[in-house]
Amino acid sequence: MFADMRAAYDALSPEMKHRLAGLTGLHGRSSGPAGERLYGDDKGKTEKEYTELPRPAVVPHPVTGRPILFVNPMHTHGFAGMEREAAWELIEELAAHATQDRFTYYHSWRVGDLLIWDERATMHRGAGDYHPEERRIMLRTIVYPN
Repeated sequence: MFADMRAAYDALSPEMKHRLAGLTGLHGRSSGPAGERLYGDDKGKTEKEYTELPRPAVVPHPVTGRPILFVNPMHTHGFAGMEREAAWELIEELAAHATQDRFTYYHSWRVGDLLIWDERATMHRGAGDYHPEERRIMLRTIVYPN
């Protein structure tokens, strides 16, 4: 499942765009509202240490310069200077906005499929719509532009 975070940003009200322009999101591995619901206290712990990363709530696409809504309910757990309750309310509002049908694509996988997306401008997650005993083979390649 993929959400176009460029189109989601474009469709925000002028008031919301203005509000987001000055916000810095606080990002962790899975410490946002969706991570809390999915993992609870364990937060999807791994052996790797993840440090908090502050990032603007709106970032320019590195190639096109087009604004991208950079808020993810799995990883964004707050905004600098904002109380947690208000931040989570805003994160949830933005996630609901960005995951409307008009901004999302759901891929029904078939053997041999190849799917390419712009990691910098999409929010994505697995749909979990396969049987747990079903064998999956996924090969992932990340291409970095020079």
